[in-house]
Formats: sequence, structure tokens, C-alpha cells
Amino acid sequence: MKAPGKWALLAALFVVLVLADQWSKYLAVTRLTHVFERAPDESLAGRVRGFYTHRHLESLATEPHYVWRPVWRMNYVENPGAAWGLFRGFSEGFRNAFFTLVSLGAVAFILRYYRKLREDQRFLQVGLALVLAGAVGNFIDRIARRYVIDFVEWYWWNRPDIRWPTFNVADSLIVVGVVMLLLHPGAKAEEAGAGAAK
Repeated sequence: MKAPGKWALLAALFVVLVLADQWSKYLAVTRLTHVFERAPDESLAGRVRGFYTHRHLESLATEPHYVWRPVWRMNYVENPGAAWGLFRGFSEGFRNAFFTLVSLGAVAFILRYYRKLREDQRFLQVGLALVLAGAVGNFIDRIARRYVIDFVEWYWWNRPDIRWPTFNVADSLIVVGVVMLLLHPGAKAEEAGAGAAK
């Protein structure tokens, strides 16, 4: 069976991962806030519409859900800034313009870099696909709501006050993708592998 081409791989990973990111954020809204109890809509279409139209739900957040109480809980958070709350203090107009430009620039850079990859450079293709899906997943949030939904909290043993900044699936995709790009063995290792395969 022939392996998919690099563009088919990118398209498949992109669609699946962006949908997974948005679905996880939908679950965060439905399970970590009371918004659908206050604005009930039993149809899936109505709930999906509400997911993109209801905003500023932190006042409706439930108590955190503990996945493993010593280190991991789910907690609904709205992040108008970047990672670690960067740019939170700037005006909404500046933040939205800045993040739009950065997101569009990142997408253009990733696609340009991806276009130059050979068909056999699967490791880099997957890494770039993860970064692209993560960037677009958070960009969708910013377009729809002007902030990003975060919900995963990891913290020191039974100390939620000592924790990693709250994050989401898109953030994880970006981090894993960037780590893959940084850990890539490089051209020499690829050439050695290609030579050994002959």
C-alpha cells in the first residue's frame, strides 16, 4: 500500500487535530461551566453554535474537576494573552491585531517550509503539522471570542498554587511539534539513513 503524499498527510493531520482541539474546548465549556444549564439547547447544532457565541464564562465556571488530585485537574480559564499570560495587559484591539498577524505569519512560514520538504521527511512533516494545527486551533478561539479557552492544570504535589500555566490541546500540539523540530536528527542522519536503506 502506497504511503500518502506529504500534502495528504498534512491535510489529514491538520483536520483531525484541529477538530480534536475544538472538541476538547467544547467539552471544557459543557463540563466545566454552567452555561448550557442557563441557556439550555438540547440539539447538538444549538450547543455548537452556543459554544462559539457564548463568551466570558469564567463567572459560570464549575469547581475544578480533579483527574488525579495530587498533580492534575481540569479548570476552565479564559486567556486573552499568549503563553503564560503574555500581552494580557495590552488593549484588546492591540492583542487581536498582534495575534492575527503572528498567526497568519506563522501559517505562511510553516506552509513555505513544508513545501520544501522531501516526501521522505516524515518526522519534520508531522512536527510542522502539529505546530500548524495548534496555531490554527488557538487562532479560531481568538477569532470567535477574543481569547483562548484553557483548561488543563498541572501543579506540584497537592499544591495548586504552584502550577504550570493552564493550557489546552492546541498549546500541547505546538509544544510537541516544536520539540520534534528541535530534536530532528538533521540532514546528516537522514543521509546516513537513506544510504543504509539502499
